[in-house]
Amino acid sequence: MSTPDPFPELHVERDRLAFSRACRDAMIERFSSVDPDASADEITKEYVEVTVAEALDDLRTPGAGEFFGRITEDAPVGAVRDTWYIGRRHIEDEAHEPVVVDWRAPIAAPFYRATGVDPLGLVHRRRFTLADGELQAYLDEHLDDPDAAEAATGVPDPVLAEIGAARTGAMREIVATIQAEQDVVIRAPIDQCLVVQGGPGTGKTAVGLHRAAYLLFEHRRRLVRDGVLVVGPNAVFLDYIANVLPSLGERSVQQRTVGDLCIPRLDEITGTDPADVRRAKGSAEMLAALEGAVIRHVTLPTEAVRQPFGARTLVFEADEVGGWILAALDGNLPVNRRKDSLKPIVDRALLQRTGSDGAYTKATELRKVLQKCWPAVQPVKLVDQLLLEHGFGPGGKRRRWTVADQLLVDEANTLLNGTPFTYGHVVVDEAQDHSAVALRVIGRRSPTGSMTVLGDLAQSTTPAGQDDWDVALGHLTRAAGSVAHLTIGYRVPGPILDVANRLLPYTGVSTVASTSVRVEGDAPVVVEVSSDDLARRVADEVVAVRHRHHNTGVVAPERLVPALAEALAERNLRVATRVQHLERDEVPIFGAEAVKGLEFDGVVVVNPAEIVADGGPHRGARLLYVAMTRAVQVLHLVSDRPLPAELVG
Repeated sequence: MSTPDPFPELHVERDRLAFSRACRDAMIERFSSVDPDASADEITKEYVEVTVAEALDDLRTPGAGEFFGRITEDAPVGAVRDTWYIGRRHIEDEAHEPVVVDWRAPIAAPFYRATGVDPLGLVHRRRFTLADGELQAYLDEHLDDPDAAEAATGVPDPVLAEIGAARTGAMREIVATIQAEQDVVIRAPIDQCLVVQGGPGTGKTAVGLHRAAYLLFEHRRRLVRDGVLVVGPNAVFLDYIANVLPSLGERSVQQRTVGDLCIPRLDEITGTDPADVRRAKGSAEMLAALEGAVIRHVTLPTEAVRQPFGARTLVFEADEVGGWILAALDGNLPVNRRKDSLKPIVDRALLQRTGSDGAYTKATELRKVLQKCWPAVQPVKLVDQLLLEHGFGPGGKRRRWTVADQLLVDEANTLLNGTPFTYGHVVVDEAQDHSAVALRVIGRRSPTGSMTVLGDLAQSTTPAGQDDWDVALGHLTRAAGSVAHLTIGYRVPGPILDVANRLLPYTGVSTVASTSVRVEGDAPVVVEVSSDDLARRVADEVVAVRHRHHNTGVVAPERLVPALAEALAERNLRVATRVQHLERDEVPIFGAEAVKGLEFDGVVVVNPAEIVADGGPHRGARLLYVAMTRAVQVLHLVSDRPLPAELVG
């Protein structure tokens, strides 16, 4: 008896894939034949050149012409049911009929959100599996089936296979595996500050990047004009996510750290702040002090001003001159722009007293007094003086500027001169680790408050980090804000996540523990060793884990890194502090804070109890939580002391 063909329509779908690619090639040919020189004027010519270049880049991106899904809509009896193929790019035939629908189009939304309970007008959904560009299999979900409510729940096998695939050292786009709660966030309205709170592996970063791509699709004219900014925690992280948006066809998005945004730039940042100083410099109290400082340098005269004018001397009482200054100072504009309004106020007063238009230029004594009362102030000097007042010295040329100081200088510049550049939408990742000052610097870049703020309060580990999203929203924007929750984990296997979640009650914040769709997997392996043998045994575990999963990372206390590097060198392995472009003999090693946002197939955590103890109350549990949840496949805990009580339970 022959075995039934599990994919009876595979040849039909392969023909469809070939047709789609042929249509893509025809589109490339059509765009390539466009002659911008035939345009009526230079402006039109430039527009055509840019449009054609962008379209060709889009169509030549790997994956263009392919599809990963198909949906069939319900229709009245006797009517034809519409079927749509979903892919990374819009592909059309010569009659301009859609062959593949861009995943961001509204018609594609039910592909991600439909369930048996709520089919959203669909009767059928098909998910395709492609390998090396070839269609290998598909999974059908019959949403009009009475049993579909049960059959079309959970995470389909093709999605699980993609989620569990080996890591490459770079984040990938997830358009084929976006899940319903993620899609709701991705397609949320643009005119809001949306905080996305989610545990490890819930896809926060990927969701934020795909939301940027979606908003560029939905509001292209507005966002191409105003720009989109992604703010990452560090250069390693930005390197890790660098390929995601280009792979989605979006190459105009700027990706920066918050320090990269700051203006004016300090000549040298050579200092480092202790934790308590970082906390103070990044606090809301320091923001308030800075706001006061930019006004405090403006004073009022205490004596009348005598101004010679022709054959007579005009006397302006101190209260009158002070009234001019106060009138100019009143308002919400940057302080130096408010100063610009002082001249017309004085001009009007002089006109009334002298009958002469333009008397201000001749009123030298009056102008001297006004300049003394309202002197020009530079942001760097203002911050230097403020830090001295708060006991953070020495100042002047002896000051060793720090990263926290640079953020204050940027905010001072904004208060004095305004924000130098802004964006139409800002995506902020690992937002829980930003100080109040850093959040204010970022928020200034979005005058409309259109932002996507990604983070997990349980992973807030910096001295001035955030413990409450409502408070953080207040630092970011005055616009309306809301918090969305991602509760389903896709990256970390259930057996590992369940153990890591034991730490949550000790983190000092209220968050919802995420649950993993990956119920299978290895439980964490605990290896107890002696102190003398720690480095050697860690190297042994690294070699063993790498044998199964080459993409393996080590998380360890900083003091142990030299000994670990030596032990790894004896096994012909080298330490790396990056995740991209690793050589075969390189092993990335990070501290628990630096590894945030990264992921590895295998993770070896060294001395978990030491990580907790070094971090202190709440922060120690958060650091270990971060370290353990970097693992996508296996987790080994190697320790020369008992596991922390928070983990044992």
